[in-house]
Amino acid sequence: MLIGFGATLAIGLLMLAAASAAVGIAAGANVLGGVNVAGVDLAGLDRSAASSRLSDELPALDNGRAVLAVGETEIGVPYADLGRGYETAAMVDAAYGVGRSGDAIADGINRLRSLVHETTLPVIVHPYDDDALAEIAAGVAADVSHPPREAAVLRDGATFTVRDSSDGRGIAEADVAAALGSAVNNTDPADVQVDLNATTLLPVVDTATAELAAAAATAMAADLEVTIPGADDQEPLVIDAESIAGALSFGPLAADVYAARIDPAAITAAVKSRAKDVNQAPVNARIAVALGGGLGGVIPGADGRKLDVSGSSKHLLDVLARRAGGATVGSMALTVDVTEPALTTGEAEAIRPQMQMVSSWTTYYVPGEGNGFGNNINIPARDIDGRNLAPGEWFSFWGSIGPVTVERGFMYGGVIINGRSVKGGAIGGGICSTSTTMFNAALRMGLETGIRMNHYYYIDRYPDGLDATVYMDDNYVQDMSFRNDTEHPIVIRGFGGNGFVTFQIWSVPTGRTVVITDPVTSNYGVAIETTVVDPSMAAGTAKRVEFPHDGHDVSRTRYVYDADGNLIHQNTYFSSYRTVNGITVVGPTAAAPPSDEGETAGGGAGGTGDAPPAGG
Repeated sequence: MLIGFGATLAIGLLMLAAASAAVGIAAGANVLGGVNVAGVDLAGLDRSAASSRLSDELPALDNGRAVLAVGETEIGVPYADLGRGYETAAMVDAAYGVGRSGDAIADGINRLRSLVHETTLPVIVHPYDDDALAEIAAGVAADVSHPPREAAVLRDGATFTVRDSSDGRGIAEADVAAALGSAVNNTDPADVQVDLNATTLLPVVDTATAELAAAAATAMAADLEVTIPGADDQEPLVIDAESIAGALSFGPLAADVYAARIDPAAITAAVKSRAKDVNQAPVNARIAVALGGGLGGVIPGADGRKLDVSGSSKHLLDVLARRAGGATVGSMALTVDVTEPALTTGEAEAIRPQMQMVSSWTTYYVPGEGNGFGNNINIPARDIDGRNLAPGEWFSFWGSIGPVTVERGFMYGGVIINGRSVKGGAIGGGICSTSTTMFNAALRMGLETGIRMNHYYYIDRYPDGLDATVYMDDNYVQDMSFRNDTEHPIVIRGFGGNGFVTFQIWSVPTGRTVVITDPVTSNYGVAIETTVVDPSMAAGTAKRVEFPHDGHDVSRTRYVYDADGNLIHQNTYFSSYRTVNGITVVGPTAAAPPSDEGETAGGGAGGTGDAPPAGG
């Protein structure tokens, strides 16, 4: 019986194996019978046909959409954009693999079972593409999120207004991706709604903070009256509200996240712009002159002042800070540096009784066309009359007289241009009599001399070697200068009359002794008379155009000793006077030269000329 049972069992197994093999042979390269995926029968289909049937019969997963809701904001995301769909190839592989695992016994059993029982396989899907999900999450987060609006203070002129703040909203990309991925991670093709929770973002600067900053700015930006110490007779200056407002900005300040800030550089600029109204040079006290001669009383001097920009700026910053803190400050005093004049009123009043005439020089001349009938000499003398020189101050001839113009009474006169006398050649011709007279008065007081040049040729009304020509045009200036190198002020008196000009220098006697050597001459040149024929002149006529002037070189030395006999100045003045031949222009038939027709007054020119003088 045991043998029979065993034989029967073996025969049965052989029959099952034969049947399984028959099923496998019948299926060939196709899916076994009874195999389906979620009810879609794939029995007997090859891979391509199985894939087509699954695509045709399974419901589409990419036709729906997910709706993301953040508060009242909704954003639709099509499933197709997520890449949601079936893993068809994997499902076909699973169906084809039924009964083909490689395990003979298991495969045999599965083949036989497929004859009587269906094998239902699950649907395999991919809910989204990772890159697509990340991109969509980033876009949704960007669309939904917005920063808070910070409150701010806005300025229009000196008026400040506040722009209100508002909250912001934010959501992280990762949170969007996690919620959306979870909602679509299924096989349901239906639409889905995803509720997202955003975070409220608060502004750093809220409206209340900005309003406090605006109030502080408004308090600071009001007109500020600024006074100048020592200028009681001057109207106060004003730094206007708009200038102050322009120096304000808003932002973090110390522990405050937002406050009105003062720009120190702008405040310094505002203060500096007032310097022109504050700064003034010190004015020396002056000693007036009396009508008819001598000196008058004292004209008070004035202190100089200079705006202390740094100190005034610090003071203004302090005022604005106090205003911002609630204080009412309507004015402030500027900080200035005060400088006394070289000669104060008190010093002048003390010195005035001690002053007397300490030097004088007079030049005599013949009034005529060459010197504007004396106008060109007397007008500058009147300009210089009363000129005060403080200790250490320089005198400049051109800087001490008014404009050389016809309107002031100057006339065209004789001038030496390029070594020739030119009748009526420049306005102010003959003015050198004034400059030479002034030079000799200063020379004989023992003052320090500066610029000085001799005339081109020697003019005998001046001390030999001690003349001082002056000239000015658009291209050339020849000046005469000297300095008050004493410890006391000096006053110059100038007098012009009919044929003379005098300068007196008044001061406290210095005790100086002045010694001027006699002229040391050399290189004599003798001028001759020459005649030039001018065919355009009438026969027998003649015209003097240049007088003869003998030439020579000369030097003179001045020694100045102080009251103790110490030598304080030693100056040697060199002059080279050129030889100038006389010239008479005659008609075709010469006549005897006239004795004085066309005479030109000697001296330099104080007007305009086309060319600078060549030494005179």
